[in-house]
Amino acid sequence: ECNIQEKINFEIRMREGICKLLTVSTQKDQLLRGVKNLMVCNARILAYRAELQEQKEPRSCRAEERSSENRTKEWVACKAKVAISDIRIPLMWKGSDHFSNKERSQRYAVFCLLRMGTEVLDTEVALVDKAITDICFENVTIFDEASPDFQVKVEVYSCCTEDPLYVTNTPKKLAKKLKTSLSKATGKKLKAELKEDSTESLLPPDLVIPGAKYSLLAYTTLGLESAEDNFRTHNLTIAGNEESSFWLPLYGNMCCRLVAQPSCMTRDVMAGFLNQQQMVGSLPSWRRLYCVLRGGKLFCYYSPEEIEAKLEPAMTISINK
Repeated sequence: ECNIQEKINFEIRMREGICKLLTVSTQKDQLLRGVKNLMVCNARILAYRAELQEQKEPRSCRAEERSSENRTKEWVACKAKVAISDIRIPLMWKGSDHFSNKERSQRYAVFCLLRMGTEVLDTEVALVDKAITDICFENVTIFDEASPDFQVKVEVYSCCTEDPLYVTNTPKKLAKKLKTSLSKATGKKLKAELKEDSTESLLPPDLVIPGAKYSLLAYTTLGLESAEDNFRTHNLTIAGNEESSFWLPLYGNMCCRLVAQPSCMTRDVMAGFLNQQQMVGSLPSWRRLYCVLRGGKLFCYYSPEEIEAKLEPAMTISINK
């Protein structure tokens, strides 16, 4: 619980810094990236708080929800490292769009949010116009603690950059400016938060800077069955419609490479001394070896010091049965 609370506090400090940067930013790309980073911080805070709340539940309640089969899976499951790279989302512009100078001048900022459990990662912001046929993200996004039944949710967010982008001088003025355009009930809630002078509640997740509002464009969920050492196409669930300002004409699919590597392939799973039986003439004898199990192989040394000296093992046994 202390570890999660530290992560929450860190993200809150990050959010405070981003808010300060936004108040002095004048460039459009700075604002777009700043708002994106603000969304990432908020998503992480919400994920950590949900995990913290789950940990605070009475153990008896959690135990009732888990079957013995699930508990066994948790105990024996091997953690893995999961990586997503080279995301490509094709666009389907209408023929007339390519020849309309007015429409062709419209630009969109797009990024992906990737979630797995409490881990929330993001890609860079890609700027898209009618001359672009594919939205490409070259990032390599890595989740280090994936379970065998992992689920990675990929969310695609879009923002039309042609709307006027501006911020007011201070976060409070910004929030007050926003308050005037919100409903009466929401305005009262925001006013109360401003009186508390709480930076944490100053810019809640559903509050955005005018002209830099990202909206969910599409999403999909990837699991172990999607992992392969090759590019694959995955279906996207599209949000919004053609009337939305953030709308982009998607084909409804996404290409990417998703790979998963069990931690036991790179980490020492077990280490210790073993005795190997040998035959000297017709008599059995034994030799003592220091063995390390890693990556489906048993590496055998005469002493642990040989590992530190990076010497080749005296013997390597493949664990293939």
